[in-house]
Amino acid sequence: MRIYPEQLLKQLQQSLPSCCLIFGDEALLTIEALEQIQAQAKQQGFLERFSYSLDGSFDKDQIFSQFNTLSLFSERQIIELSLSKTTKDNTDFIKEITPLLNPDTLLILKGPKLTTQQLKSTWFTKLEQQGLFVSTNALLPQRFPQWLYQRLKVVGLTADNEVIDFLTLHFEGNLLAAKQEIEKLSILFPKQHLHLPQVEQSITTHNHFSLFQWVDSLLAGDKARNARIIKQLNAEGTELLLLSATLSSEVQKLLNYAYQLTTMPLSQLLAQQKPKLWPAKQALITQALTRLQIPQLENILIACADLEVSVKVENRSDTWLQLDAICYQFFK
Repeated sequence: MRIYPEQLLKQLQQSLPSCCLIFGDEALLTIEALEQIQAQAKQQGFLERFSYSLDGSFDKDQIFSQFNTLSLFSERQIIELSLSKTTKDNTDFIKEITPLLNPDTLLILKGPKLTTQQLKSTWFTKLEQQGLFVSTNALLPQRFPQWLYQRLKVVGLTADNEVIDFLTLHFEGNLLAAKQEIEKLSILFPKQHLHLPQVEQSITTHNHFSLFQWVDSLLAGDKARNARIIKQLNAEGTELLLLSATLSSEVQKLLNYAYQLTTMPLSQLLAQQKPKLWPAKQALITQALTRLQIPQLENILIACADLEVSVKVENRSDTWLQLDAICYQFFK
């Protein structure tokens, strides 16, 4: 069964499965999910824990032995297996150990965000059918305010919408910093309803955005969010050429889609892509191609090339302004 991290504790309190799958790219959500599972398992008599990595060359016999050997001190044990990427070797091994699952052994398998194809693979679907899959992917922008509401509620705080908007502005993309700031607010203003002046005096900005979040803001036509991300990436010293190359690559993909729209509908075109695009990504591409025509995309691509020349050859001082001008073309 597939659940969100905020649903995990309630589900564990109802019943503890034979296996828990934790896959995603948000470190805080992954850590918290693992801690909740470990704590709940300990309450139910899983008193020993063994951890193994499935990266590179790993000792299959030792892990097999652990599944088949009861603890000397407890009848119940946790076996944690981690991987940084899926390979034929480790997924074949996962298939082999799946039949060994039993009520006295809790398997926790954790790793990075999986593709749609990996989520449909045999090794994954068989485990998901027997246990829980906690998706710990980075939050979409529209989910972040709700996440903040829930975090405040957990520590006994409530807040006006303007407070949530302020927290979103300052912490989007950095859940760990948001959690720490909420804990600080709970100490400064215990069990209170928060107002903006209180929060403004306390908050330290900790935005952290990725290049992919920046590109997504352009595809969505979100001018304000793009400005926030660009400002942060600039302050962090992000290489301008990296930004330009990332954007150029995305625009080339958009152009390829646009050129093919004469032969098939966009929904069909996106559904045929390999590797398969996430639904959220398909929605962003659809938004972008609804606003932007082929000539606009071709102009953006040319502007990216000009920006690269400005940085690498001409060494101009106004290159960030050039990037701002390129971004502006997404909002016309």
